[in-house]
Amino acid sequence: MTRPCRSMDKGRTYQTRTQMNIQQIREEILGLLRGTGREGIGQTIDYILGSTYFTARCHTHHHFEGGLARHSLEACRWALSHRGDVPADSVVIATLLHDLCTARSPRSSHIGGHGRRSVRILEEVCHLRLTSEEREAIRLHMHKEALTLKGNPLARIVWLSDKTSAAGLIPLRDRTAA
Repeated sequence: MTRPCRSMDKGRTYQTRTQMNIQQIREEILGLLRGTGREGIGQTIDYILGSTYFTARCHTHHHFEGGLARHSLEACRWALSHRGDVPADSVVIATLLHDLCTARSPRSSHIGGHGRRSVRILEEVCHLRLTSEEREAIRLHMHKEALTLKGNPLARIVWLSDKTSAAGLIPLRDRTAA
């Protein structure tokens, strides 16, 4: 039996909220990814659907079923609202896929690492064409040096959105609810 994790949202449990919203989270993520129109996005979506992306837990936060997808969507929504002049498709790709390596898939079990592993999965397994800024943002999403990079505001946005979501500061609400 899984013990539910307490959320910071009025004592509800993440487990209950996750079960209730997992399909909505999945559909929103897939829609955002499809909306980029990026070369290789179809293969990336196929990879995600064949992996544990929508059921995986994050290691130190969002540690409940579906936590990885929820964290990624929280980070994406936050980053899109703080992106400034950074292209929306780059924000979507970098935030939704920065922790892709956390999802298990037999197609990538031979690739090690974390940020670098996510980049390698995207480029070598999914054949997604990343920009140099996206590659760097995903690779450095766990490193504070992302905040000081000149010429790559995407890296800063991804780092900040990742940390803000991990801290539980982004309540994910159903956008269709009244």
